[in-house]
Amino acid sequence: MPHKLLIRLVDAEYAITRLNIGSIMPEWLPGPGFWTVSSSREEMTLVCRAARVPSSVQSSLGWRCFRVEQHFAFDVPGVLASVLRPLSDAGVGVFANSTFSTDYIFVAGSDLDKAVQALKDHGHELTT
Repeated sequence: MPHKLLIRLVDAEYAITRLNIGSIMPEWLPGPGFWTVSSSREEMTLVCRAARVPSSVQSSLGWRCFRVEQHFAFDVPGVLASVLRPLSDAGVGVFANSTFSTDYIFVAGSDLDKAVQALKDHGHELTT
């Protein structure tokens, strides 16, 4: 299990947005930086830079993004847990997303300092 990771704090504020199931992907979603769409039978969830989300859209704003810089094979256990565990122990709530290559962990902006300290205390290297 990888214990010490290089984690980048992305220099942008993110929004987590809820749309009704069956909604068409909005034209404002694609753009620079990380963005993703998840759909279930209850809802469609979008994550993107907060500056792109219209004020009329139901969103949770003020999220900050950590990106795991290393790439691991899918069968390597504990990569995400090595980030989530110290955040949980510090009382920091998260919203996590993964891509084919890496993981993105979102924390509320109000918890950013606490999250950074928890990750450093766990031995992770943080960069911007």
